Amino acid sequence: MKGSKKRLFKQEYAAELLRIAQGDFESATNLFKSSKTGRPENAVFLAQQSVEKAVKSVLVHLQIPFPMVHDLGIILALLPDKNIPPNGFDLIALNPFASVRRYEEGQLPLSKSEVRFSLGAAKQVLIWANKLVFEKNSKRKIVLKKLRK
Repeated sequence: MKGSKKRLFKQEYAAELLRIAQGDFESATNLFKSSKTGRPENAVFLAQQSVEKAVKSVLVHLQIPFPMVHDLGIILALLPDKNIPPNGFDLIALNPFASVRRYEEGQLPLSKSEVRFSLGAAKQVLIWANKLVFEKNSKRKIVLKKLRK
């Protein structure tokens, strides 16, 4: 499988990756709130990207190497049991939005409540990641304050 070799990143990269995850979440939220939303799958794609990057930021912080894949199941399985995020392996339901749902609409259109649920799950993961990555760090309060709005 391409990208299956695990990489270990410098620990300081965790904060940068988490800021990128925050940006993806803000983009997803803004897209969902816009009167011109386009495809709702795009908001869920960005929510999935936010979750993926937030989980990877925790892996970087914990100095756990991971493969360069987009499968949430693979990267979640690398976390120690005590560090599993909210919704745990149920987050795998977002995987199709990082792949096949980007190129097709699926048999059933997404409802606004499904998009809202995806955004809520992403927000919970971001809060969880911020607590782990920014523990004992003053930047944490700023990021968490933005998330709790």
